[in-house]
Amino acid sequence: MVAMIGSYADNKGALGRRYGEWAVSAPTIEAAVAAAAMAQDELGHARSTYPVLDKLGHPRAEAGLETSHALPMLAAELPDWPAMIAANLVVDGILTTWMAGARGSSLEPLAQRARKILQEEGAHKVHAEAWARRLCAGADRERLLQRIGEAWAQAARWPGPDDDPGYQEALAAGMLAHGPAEVRGQVRDWLTDLLAREGCVADLPEPADWSGWDETRRS
Repeated sequence: MVAMIGSYADNKGALGRRYGEWAVSAPTIEAAVAAAAMAQDELGHARSTYPVLDKLGHPRAEAGLETSHALPMLAAELPDWPAMIAANLVVDGILTTWMAGARGSSLEPLAQRARKILQEEGAHKVHAEAWARRLCAGADRERLLQRIGEAWAQAARWPGPDDDPGYQEALAAGMLAHGPAEVRGQVRDWLTDLLAREGCVADLPEPADWSGWDETRRS
């Protein structure tokens, strides 16, 4: 849980910075405003989550991008708008689905953060779905599907292997409600249905090779 909560906060902070970079270069003014608002939300989610580590005996301050345990794809600017939407769909989708499993957590500080964070994430999901439909209907269709696949290759590994002993202990202790495979499955089902309605298909496989798994970096 220490590794997951720390990495969750790191990835939220990284998402906030990546979203913020699109606040001046999004394809429309409305999209730029939305990117700025989401950036502010994500940075707030990061900063409100780090203190949960205090309750687990592992205090840690907000990490900069250079020292964070965020996914590699968030280490530099997202290369194009479809990549930004893929990050919103896939990375934020995995993180938010994981956090949804903590709404009733026996770790009360985490449960409190989860309830507040999930209220704000609803708008992020609406934004991601609307842009996914728009891109699937236009010239950026194939690029979006490429970016979704690239994001999935990293983000799907974030929850870890389904038989991870530490994760199983957290489930048994009531800290979380959903195992890694269930988190991935919920996001996969949502994305598959969303894209199918627009005539798009993305390859979202279950990760198979865990030989190089790094619990701290979640990749």
